Amino acid sequence: MDDDGLWVRPRGRAWGNEAQRAVLHAIAEDLAKRTHHKVVAIEALRSDGYLEFVAIAGDDAARDKMLGQASPLALDHIRELGVELAGWRHIPSERLDDETRAWLDEYGHKPDVPASGLPNGWDPDDQMVRLLENEDGELRGLLYLDEPWSGLRPTPEGAAAINAEAGVLFEAVISIVERELYGEQVRMVTQARRAIESVRPGLGVQDLSRELSRAMVEAMDVATVDVIVAGSDVPGIEADRLHVTELMRGQWARRGHVVVERQHTWSMKEESIETPPSLTRLLDTYALGSGLLVPIGAGEEYLGTLSMGRAPDAPSWNASEINAATTVASDLARLLLEGRLMERQRALNVELRDVNDYRRDMVLTLAHELRNPVSVLFSHLELLGLETHSEESSHSLEALDRAARRIEDMVADLMTLASVSDPDRGAPMGEVDLSDLVRETSDFLAPMAARAGVAMRTVVADDLVVTGESAGLQRMVSNLLSNGVKYTPEGGRVAMDVSRRAVDGVAGVLITCTDTGIGISAAEVDKVFAPFFRSSSPEARKRPGTGLGLAIIERVVTGHDGTVEVESVLGEGTTFTVWLPVGRPRAAR
Repeated sequence: MDDDGLWVRPRGRAWGNEAQRAVLHAIAEDLAKRTHHKVVAIEALRSDGYLEFVAIAGDDAARDKMLGQASPLALDHIRELGVELAGWRHIPSERLDDETRAWLDEYGHKPDVPASGLPNGWDPDDQMVRLLENEDGELRGLLYLDEPWSGLRPTPEGAAAINAEAGVLFEAVISIVERELYGEQVRMVTQARRAIESVRPGLGVQDLSRELSRAMVEAMDVATVDVIVAGSDVPGIEADRLHVTELMRGQWARRGHVVVERQHTWSMKEESIETPPSLTRLLDTYALGSGLLVPIGAGEEYLGTLSMGRAPDAPSWNASEINAATTVASDLARLLLEGRLMERQRALNVELRDVNDYRRDMVLTLAHELRNPVSVLFSHLELLGLETHSEESSHSLEALDRAARRIEDMVADLMTLASVSDPDRGAPMGEVDLSDLVRETSDFLAPMAARAGVAMRTVVADDLVVTGESAGLQRMVSNLLSNGVKYTPEGGRVAMDVSRRAVDGVAGVLITCTDTGIGISAAEVDKVFAPFFRSSSPEARKRPGTGLGLAIIERVVTGHDGTVEVESVLGEGTTFTVWLPVGRPRAAR
């Protein structure tokens, strides 16, 4: 009732479609024939929790008044006033009270016919009602019989005969209504999932919960939607947060839910309890009439709660909505886990970046600290070189000079490695003529190859231009060639081929450097790009080196969004393959 004590017909979307209504109308007409009643009416349970007359056979006036009209789900008068007859409820007119008559005047129809006048005769105010329930005892609709052809009130034997004759039609009505309820549930879930898909990817847990809450309000047709992450503070229930958390954790353990109303809190699986003051305050805070709390979890872990609120004048929560919310909560669990994973990845990336920065700073500090002693060594070696020394002293000075130059090379490699490993170094990017760069580098290293007795050949296509850092690319090409010469015995060959090559539709340049050197064992191929790695091969150990050249190559290539691969056969030689895109590297955009 409203404040004036008048019955108010609830508003809502009409049940089903024309095809479903036509089938139910045909069933109603068939039931009238089979049960020997003039009038048969069918009410279906809608997804909004109301009952709607969807088929009326045998009474045009009743059809005009009631067909398509909805009424609140109120069964107390049927259960309390009706007499049980083989699954039916017969409500004799003499049992009706004033309130029930007012209800029937608003939501029902009294045929304009006289009483039969027969002993145990049917009265126009009599009702014959059957609750249509599924196998789980869930209500799906109501079936009314009126104006029996016999003019008599029903008997237990007559009700049993009706069941035997028309029982299959009861099941048909239940099946049709359940399909519509399931279809409505599917539509609700589909709308909610579309809303979920509209949320930006890559968010952390808290940002994700806010975005999901905003997107789902309209999709779920409710006043409020909140995705509350476990452990979060909810304004209004701070003092009872632990109690509410344990309540929802328990609901997740038994895969339940909680419907919060002003007086009672209940679920479809449990008895109702008096609503805790904290939850009543929550309804008051957001001006809600009721709420639905569905736990979100994965496995045994409780992740949070999907909280939905309805306005005070909205209908009660029904099974379709609860089931839809439960399905949506399963989708939210996956997103919350992804959000948590995203946060962990970001935290790990920060830690890795800090470690990388520390390592780079340490390398730069070490390199700078070594430069001064090396400079002092060279200065004193030059001074000592001006004097005359014995043969033994000359050998010692030459050994000192070689050691100092090796340290100098390592310092240069360390500083280069630190530079190319720093994404924020701000190195100048521009167009680099890779054809000229490779030819110039090859010409510069040709005397070194000749002294080693290694033939060096380069085949370079013209006009190969990439966007990148000239100094880094020059160091990469130089390291490829010098590394090949260093590990190739006298009489061997080093060849570099440079040409255009598109990969996955992206224009680029392919650099292949092949030598006939000592090769790399299969067990060590995957380690060659690690800083300071030196092969355990005695042949390799004979060659001086810092173990930084290939690491520099790998950092330069990846810094230009390229790829580098190595293939090698021990004792036969090695091939390095580098691919560089023509466009500007992402880090420099």
